[in-house]
Amino acid sequence: MYEAGDLLKFSPFEFKNGNKPKPKYFIVLGHIDEKVMMACLPTSKDHVPTDAAVERGCVDLKERGVNAFVFSPSDKITSTFSFPRPTFVYGEQVDEYEHKYLDEMNSIIEHLGQIDAQTFQQLKDCLKKAPLLRRKYRKLL
Repeated sequence: MYEAGDLLKFSPFEFKNGNKPKPKYFIVLGHIDEKVMMACLPTSKDHVPTDAAVERGCVDLKERGVNAFVFSPSDKITSTFSFPRPTFVYGEQVDEYEHKYLDEMNSIIEHLGQIDAQTFQQLKDCLKKAPLLRRKYRKLL
């Protein structure tokens, strides 16, 4: 587990910022070293301007500081899984997580499969364009 491209579901996920734990999807984007990984937490919260909304794929509006990758409920992103509703990954929300932190979380971790290789590459290419993505993450993508 915790391989690049893994889609996991934590029930519940304990947020580092102290927000109330809740079930959360988790995408492993890569590894920083043997103990730390780079990942994102997809969300159903749509912060993409309505005049630029897309059903799926990359939304990159540099002039507005908006960068997101959109998964459509009709897309099978692993061999057996589709998100139940439109789901967004925002470049500024990419973060790093220690394996130990995740392993010690009081959570059931469900491995939902590997994201389709083409979709995973599109996600990484989109996130690289995010203006608020940390430089070290951009290099690892």
